[in-house]
Amino acid sequence: MLTKILLPHRFQFIGWILFFPLAILLTFNSFYSYEIGWLTWEGFRIGDIFTPSDENFTNEISIVGTFLSLFFIAFSKEKQEDEYIQKLRLDSLLIAFYIYGLLTVIGTLVFYSFGYLEFMGFNMFSIQLVFIIRFRWVMYRQQKTLTLI
Repeated sequence: MLTKILLPHRFQFIGWILFFPLAILLTFNSFYSYEIGWLTWEGFRIGDIFTPSDENFTNEISIVGTFLSLFFIAFSKEKQEDEYIQKLRLDSLLIAFYIYGLLTVIGTLVFYSFGYLEFMGFNMFSIQLVFIIRFRWVMYRQQKTLTLI
């Protein structure tokens, strides 16, 4: 059983703690143009020919933070890790890739221009979200049936 490639179990807790505030920040930043003032770096890059431009890193922090938190949740060990859980992980990952592929095809056919770029930005989270939802659902169902026996 090769479980050395999974993160330790404590990363799952860290991922859940970070996910909710960062996902809310990502939503507010994407749909309401919310920016945190102290994340602005003055003169970060040159805008026009001799005019420095200010750059706010709220979007970058929220995207990378949400991605990492989902990564921590999805790829950390369970308290009791065995071959059956590894099989559930593999099945959940396969279903997540199928749904990701389907969403990408549908999004490519439906969205155009900047809307497509926004769609692909949010679609990068779909593999992890579908994996987590499916894996947790199957784990919940298995635990529920085991307690009934």
